[in-house]
Amino acid sequence: MFSRLKRFLRGDAQTLEDGTPGVVSYHEDDARMRFAIEEAQQSLRVFFDALMSPNPNQTGFLLKVHFEENGESEHVWMADIDPCVMPLVGTVANETSLSRVEFMSRVSFGPEQITDWMYIEDGDLVGGYTTQVIRSAMTPEARAAHDRHAPYKFRD
Repeated sequence: MFSRLKRFLRGDAQTLEDGTPGVVSYHEDDARMRFAIEEAQQSLRVFFDALMSPNPNQTGFLLKVHFEENGESEHVWMADIDPCVMPLVGTVANETSLSRVEFMSRVSFGPEQITDWMYIEDGDLVGGYTTQVIRSAMTPEARAAHDRHAPYKFRD
């Protein structure tokens, strides 16, 4: 399951049948995206509680982290989180356009950079607030294609 999740995030499964790209841009003033980020940040304890003591039915723990480099800004999924160090450390789980944030590299980040979190429980997405905003903006056809490729189900 986790290798499928990493392939999905890396982009192998993100160019959908209808041509929907795997990278989605949002303006920093987008109210729905800002609300999703705030919701994720306010509920981070749920993520860390599950990460520190996962149930057998919980897998695929990821944090989405905001990075900036040379005027470019990108939100990147991080896996293999080490919550016992500060700054936090994780493995970059998707391709990026940033040179210092390469796929599968270990990168440190501060809690203030976290913009989303997710894990899979019984095959369902838990968290993924920004993912749900992106999905809700898709056409029904793009959403269906996205859902077919996703390694988890959405609780609509």
